[in-house]
Amino acid sequence: MSNDLVTLTDKQKRAQRSRSLALALALAAFVIVVYVGTWAKIGANHSQTAPVTRPL
Repeated sequence: MSNDLVTLTDKQKRAQRSRSLALALALAAFVIVVYVGTWAKIGANHSQTAPVTRPL
């Protein structure tokens, strides 16, 4: 059986690295947006709840 591996050129390697970096940055931005949105929603819900009063 012959060697079926593909050898990428330097231009293809740079393009692949650029795409990988762009995807990583997009994923990181999405995680940050979800994190901030979650905390904003928790904060909004927390401020709308009535304070708990304890009997004396």
